[in-house]
Amino acid sequence: MRGMKFLPLINIFAISATLALWLLSAPGAHGLVVDGLYVQEIAVADQGDAEQLRAYREGLAEVILKVTGEERWLQSGDVTRALRDAQSYVQEVTYRSSSAGLAPQTFIRVIFDRALVDRMLTTAGIPVWDRNRPSVLLWLTVQGADGQRELLGSDSEHPVLDLIREFSLKRGVPILLPLMDVEDRRNLPVDVAWSLNEQAIRNASARYGADSVLSGRVLQSPAGDLVGLWQFLFRDRVETFDSFERDLAVYTNIALSRVTAALATHFALARQASTQSDQRITLRVEGVGDVTAYVDLLAYLQTLSVVQSVSASLLDGTSLELDVQLSGSTYLFTEFISLGRDLVPDQLPESDASESVLHYRWVR
Repeated sequence: MRGMKFLPLINIFAISATLALWLLSAPGAHGLVVDGLYVQEIAVADQGDAEQLRAYREGLAEVILKVTGEERWLQSGDVTRALRDAQSYVQEVTYRSSSAGLAPQTFIRVIFDRALVDRMLTTAGIPVWDRNRPSVLLWLTVQGADGQRELLGSDSEHPVLDLIREFSLKRGVPILLPLMDVEDRRNLPVDVAWSLNEQAIRNASARYGADSVLSGRVLQSPAGDLVGLWQFLFRDRVETFDSFERDLAVYTNIALSRVTAALATHFALARQASTQSDQRITLRVEGVGDVTAYVDLLAYLQTLSVVQSVSASLLDGTSLELDVQLSGSTYLFTEFISLGRDLVPDQLPESDASESVLHYRWVR
């Protein structure tokens, strides 16, 4: 089983070899690759047919939620029909037992056929979210009934962190928590974080290199009410929204779901609808010094879901010119590249720049 490439809830993160998705807290983390999107594990009462079919439906619903990013697509007629026939999308099934709790528990691990799931969504006109996903840096300040405020970090102990971890796993969204070391505390004091000062938050977030930033504050009243305000920063977009709930899980899910939907809308690829915007572009890449770099560059480009095909049209020293067929717009292609660190825009003199050619440098 391939695991989600995320970092555990410790100060420094390492790639996980299991499907358990943890919070991230590593400076310089850009977009990340999320594996295991088409795999789901469900607790079952037994290995009978009825429980198996229930698990297939539940598992497929969770997979669709991960690969579309939005709960609303579960209400689509095409999706509801697919869920009724969930067994047709199953590729592999295994069982395991666990005695970690008070009583033994059986789990079924289901791998769904990616091609079949994607084809169903594409036919329905539903965008599919690639496994290359933008990271979300989360600054969350909590104030308890006693009036004390705390800006949560990766080492904090608060029940909301378990909820965030659970959401990150369920939805396949890389969520980072700040280290809250001396530098973070100097750059973003707790009262400044509470005020949701946009510029201060942007400055404090710069060291992490995250693709988006969600900052929030939540006040727990003596009566148990949760009252809060959120601010989402993505590209040049600034969105502020409030929230009022009594249940911490609901409160957290609403904010994170809203952010996830926004990112999925931006990055997910509606293949059926994109045919009118399909483009063929010329990509000139500097820094391709040897055969290994050439092979790595082509392999990297082919991992991007917006890329249909790549072929080399010119090789000149360490420069490589590629003909790239896209299944979407040039803008979406550059957005996918921005999630990684391997290709960076190459700044050229105006006399050498061309609007018809994209100029990048290979820096892996």
